[in-house]
Amino acid sequence: MSTTALLPFSSKARDVLNHVESRVIRNVIYPLWACRDHPHYAKFRLQCERQQFYSESELRDHQNRLLRQQLLHAYTNVPYYKARFDALQLSPLEIEGVDDLRHLPVLTKRDIQENGQHLLAQNIPESARSRNRTGGSTGSPLQFWVDKARFDLRRASTDRHNAWAGVRPGDLCAQLWGAVLDTGTVQHIGMPWRQRLLYRQIAMNTASVSEEDLFRYVCVLRRYRPKALIAYAQSAVMFAEFCVAHNIRDIQFQSIITTAEVLYDHQRAVIEDTFGGKIFNRYGCRELSVIASECEHHTGLHINGDSLFVEIDPRSNMPPGHGRLLVTDLMNRSMPLLRYEIGDDASWAVGPPCPCGRHLPRIARIEGRTTDFLQLPSGLKISGPALTLVHADMAEIRQIQYVQESERNVKLRIVPNRTYSSETKTEVLRRLQPYFKGDFTLDIQLVDRIDKESSGKYRFVKNKLISSPGETHSGSAR
Repeated sequence: MSTTALLPFSSKARDVLNHVESRVIRNVIYPLWACRDHPHYAKFRLQCERQQFYSESELRDHQNRLLRQQLLHAYTNVPYYKARFDALQLSPLEIEGVDDLRHLPVLTKRDIQENGQHLLAQNIPESARSRNRTGGSTGSPLQFWVDKARFDLRRASTDRHNAWAGVRPGDLCAQLWGAVLDTGTVQHIGMPWRQRLLYRQIAMNTASVSEEDLFRYVCVLRRYRPKALIAYAQSAVMFAEFCVAHNIRDIQFQSIITTAEVLYDHQRAVIEDTFGGKIFNRYGCRELSVIASECEHHTGLHINGDSLFVEIDPRSNMPPGHGRLLVTDLMNRSMPLLRYEIGDDASWAVGPPCPCGRHLPRIARIEGRTTDFLQLPSGLKISGPALTLVHADMAEIRQIQYVQESERNVKLRIVPNRTYSSETKTEVLRRLQPYFKGDFTLDIQLVDRIDKESSGKYRFVKNKLISSPGETHSGSAR
């Protein structure tokens, strides 16, 4: 497609309309919707605004109080944690605060896979919780439960982090997203009425994307002129490189929120140079929602410390201040996650306090998560994060990895659970059919284990046709 057919859609009328719509949605429609569908949102939003400026001692007191409540709840109502405390001959009352959490064992993804029902709180009715799932960047699928009220808090804290990037409810945003749970497998062009009147996100699917799709995205962005871009990090890189290659210079955003994958320093520069706005990197996961985000001063990623407690557990082969990331959710009662090992290594930010005035702890960088795109002979690119959710609910699979060694072949390496069967293989191939089309083969291999990279991390997608960047990188986000 020729770029001469894609003349810029630039109109002050469009900008004025966006501004008016944003104000009406922010001040009228969004509050009414939140009141109906998220009844605890308004209370939590006020708390989030106040608590982000807690002093260090106020924040620690707040965390200790929430932790004691969570531990007592877990011991009393969650069979898995009662058994763990009893095996250690430990009472939850003996843990006075977050500094004592080290006495508890780490919760792994395998623990959740193998003990899911025993991790559910017996005193929380099914009507008060919601099920969610994740494929995980390490390829280990999980299902988990979250309080409906906790979802209200997650939305409030996400809106707080968005505000740091200058994005408020009602602001029109473009979304380069790859999770089929969120977007489906069909490319989204334009704005359905619900997006126009409430969510205000132009969803552009990058689960699998062709050059023609990217040209269409340019047309949509020129038409609607969104204020901000929210994107999987590598999808933003791919789109920026596409715009540079085709001399498309009129796609501009005031701010760019990157998430889901490692963002390298040189890639940050490419995205900012192409689209004009500053990047606000974010780190999180479906199990916990937003964990940490950059503020306007970009001195590291502020942890969502008023509802989460984050530890960086030292590793013997890493420098001081570096280690594996452990997160405790201080608020979710349905399935408490205590010292949950996400699968990433991290390091603390050092230096003076952030000029923003927030005393929320800061992560300097996330060490070691990389997800590639797979490349089909047709030119179609398939996002690794999109594939993580294809089989996230399949208990027959313990772990999975895609390895592309040639243009026309991908090896799908599966570590099976005991219930894996030929029907499982048939179902995996059926689910992947929308992604792998044309002259292309997908070889399924059952293996006992998937080895780690030299960084100590698993790679969910390994595209050997692409040379991997070095191990040093900026913070990642999910």
